[in-house]
Amino acid sequence: MDIDSEGKRLTELYSSMTDEELEELAGDQTSLTAEARQALNGEISHRGLSFIPRESPPPTEDPEPSELVTIRKFRDLMDADLAKGLLESVGIESFLIDENMVRMDWLISTGIGGIKLQVKREDAEAAMTVLDQPIPGGPEVEG
Repeated sequence: MDIDSEGKRLTELYSSMTDEELEELAGDQTSLTAEARQALNGEISHRGLSFIPRESPPPTEDPEPSELVTIRKFRDLMDADLAKGLLESVGIESFLIDENMVRMDWLISTGIGGIKLQVKREDAEAAMTVLDQPIPGGPEVEG
């Protein structure tokens, strides 16, 4: 499609729109091509309308990254995974540090200080409380 036919198509499209639809479209022209903006502004002028484009909301600032703290250290990967899963089951985001090193060579665990379970500083107390709870007992067997 050449530029002239695209301009004609857009002009026809905008002429069939209501004033409210044009106002909505004029409010955010950043997503329009140059030809579309030109056709839109032409239709707005032709109708004698004057729309003030809405201001885009200010960009949201990224929140400060939360500081992670180590709340437990594990020698074995299975124990670390269980603790991480327990925290995630109650909605506390957690991370295992040095987990891949131990996966590659479990003998290195003691040398690097084990697998560290980390949480956000603000979640540390709740996470330790969850991990300190006793594990429910299994079925009791007599004899």
